[in-house]
Amino acid sequence: SHIFSILYYAVILRQAMMPKLSLVSGTLAVLLAALLGNAPGVPEWKYDLPNIVEEEKGETIQFTGGDGTTTLTGRLYHPAGRKQQTPVIVLAHGLGLSQDCSLDIFVNAFNDAGFATFTFDYATFGASEGFPRHVINPSGQIADLHAAIDVIEKTDSLQVDTSKIGLWGTSYGGGHVLVAAASQNPSIRAVVSQAPFLGSGTKTLLISTVALAKQLLASMKWALLGIVGKTWYVPIYGPPGSAAIMQNEGDNEGYASLLPPGGGKYGHRNAASVGSVFRVLMHRPINSVASVVAPSLLIAAEHDTLCPVEQVVKAAEIIEGAELLVLPGLGHFDVYSGDALKEILSSTTKFLKKHLK
Repeated sequence: SHIFSILYYAVILRQAMMPKLSLVSGTLAVLLAALLGNAPGVPEWKYDLPNIVEEEKGETIQFTGGDGTTTLTGRLYHPAGRKQQTPVIVLAHGLGLSQDCSLDIFVNAFNDAGFATFTFDYATFGASEGFPRHVINPSGQIADLHAAIDVIEKTDSLQVDTSKIGLWGTSYGGGHVLVAAASQNPSIRAVVSQAPFLGSGTKTLLISTVALAKQLLASMKWALLGIVGKTWYVPIYGPPGSAAIMQNEGDNEGYASLLPPGGGKYGHRNAASVGSVFRVLMHRPINSVASVVAPSLLIAAEHDTLCPVEQVVKAAEIIEGAELLVLPGLGHFDVYSGDALKEILSSTTKFLKKHLK
């Protein structure tokens, strides 16, 4: 009888509390909806792949990406006046960037040095297929890089020396080329890793409480939209205190300086899926560098807060025979302009000639 009495009064108490619980839960639901309605970021956008227009310089090459299904778009550039097959440099760009974002300086320098060059867009970026757009998947991007190397090795009509392939990568792509080289493909004869991302550290993770709150709010909205098969995006770059992936001092201006006017011919957008944030932070190319056997040149900026010099120095110490160039007094985006760029191009072309010619 005592048990029945307890159950009876428990039911009475629950019924008495229901209006208050409903009020609380209802209020929380309204507040949550209001918060998520104002979550930083943007929804998915409609995207039509651009029409491929052949340019005066370069040849468009479309090939299957690392997932075995997605069509990627690249461009092959030959040096002027070539009389024989030449070594080729495959270029891997940085976080969220497509091949029309300031790679031409490096393409021209390598072509002038007598090398063919091959640029390409990772899946979901630029002229390559893949939806939803702007999903940064480091393992998928490395697989796309391997697919680019593979198409060069197996396509005789490209007229390049497939036994002499060089890899060049910058920032996030700088880590990718080291991981790709760790496969010990004998065709990869030289690697240049410029200001490479090698793994998140204390410098790369220092964001304000406000920024963290914004990213958490965007993550909640992304998680809820995922239930219905949709995604949500945060900025790739932005000022400190924003929800952007890159928001250290100078990142906003530095990243923007690499973009073509109006987003370029591929319509670059400052957006990456929220799920990309977690994958970016968990990626650790430093764990693969011990397997790199190809001659390697690593370039670091002394005051780089995105890709700290300490990690680059450590990687250079791990890779047997690696060369290291540290640029004093410079930040991450300083490597793309001015005297620093001149020094980098000079050192890089000298290194590539030494190992590929």
